[in-house]
Amino acid sequence: MTVPANITPAELAALVWRIAKSNAGWGRFRVANQLKLLGIFLSASTVRNILNRPQPRKTPRKALKSKKTEDETESRSIPAWYPNHVWSIDTTIVYKWGLLEVHVCVIIDHFSRKIMAAVPLEGPNAGWVINAMDEAIERYGSPKHIISDQGSVFISEAFAECLKNNNRIKHRLGAIGKKGSIAVTERANLTLKSEWLNHVPIIRGIDHLHELCSEFVFWYNAWRPHMALDGNRPDDVFFGNLPEAPARDAKFVPTEIETRYFRQARITGYRLKKAG
Repeated sequence: MTVPANITPAELAALVWRIAKSNAGWGRFRVANQLKLLGIFLSASTVRNILNRPQPRKTPRKALKSKKTEDETESRSIPAWYPNHVWSIDTTIVYKWGLLEVHVCVIIDHFSRKIMAAVPLEGPNAGWVINAMDEAIERYGSPKHIISDQGSVFISEAFAECLKNNNRIKHRLGAIGKKGSIAVTERANLTLKSEWLNHVPIIRGIDHLHELCSEFVFWYNAWRPHMALDGNRPDDVFFGNLPEAPARDAKFVPTEIETRYFRQARITGYRLKKAG
């Protein structure tokens, strides 16, 4: 039995509200992509219409606004054709106890948008960055190219030696002072801060930050639908396990939905349970 294309079941409308309210800041496109991963077809405009209704209750306006997609902010100058073809690396600053700077090294695979590492550094020097690189390479293999900005860490002899020792990885440098020259990683940094760490009242220290970054990587890669991947998750693309797109009349809420509440970031993830 199918549901007419112009009718949204009440159970599905309720699920739309649950997803939007448990992921503050998500717009209609990301909610629609999340539904697609659950085997449900619902257009972004229908999601918008559901969220704009006064029932079952009002939600914060910012949760109803769509964001720019990742593609609108990412550079396309260096295409990636397969997993581990192109990575980029960057460091960003967060604050423990709300006061003390901590650098976090983020490495991302351009083809799949999979975060290969998000590691708090004991110090912003080449040694700690190289440790993060070596761990990512040991786990996933070497990329063919890596892109970075022209920070002192990335133009150091030690970093160049690291690349040479790992299958002679080719190094590409972004433009000095040009925003967007490593846009794929910059976008991941923004997500780390805005969708994850900003939900944590206070970062209590380096061990707590390690825990937060580890959970963020798991959520980002295995749970969060990615706009630049047509709503798929990075792990789906990296490991070649893309789910089938739902039919346009697929509007029943499946019973095998798995949820996970990420307590510290106050975010709920949704996905279909894997077959045993």
